[in-house]
Amino acid sequence: MQTHDEDEPTGLWPAIRAKSGVILGLIGLVAWCAMIWFMFKDVL
Repeated sequence: MQTHDEDEPTGLWPAIRAKSGVILGLIGLVAWCAMIWFMFKDVL
């Protein structure tokens, strides 16, 4: 019989913490693309 402590935490904050690496990666990718665009928009 499972207790509540063995269940994975539910809610908004644990979900954000679980996916924080993906979220930070996406933010970094968007920021990098924006930097490249602003640096080379005259050439592209």
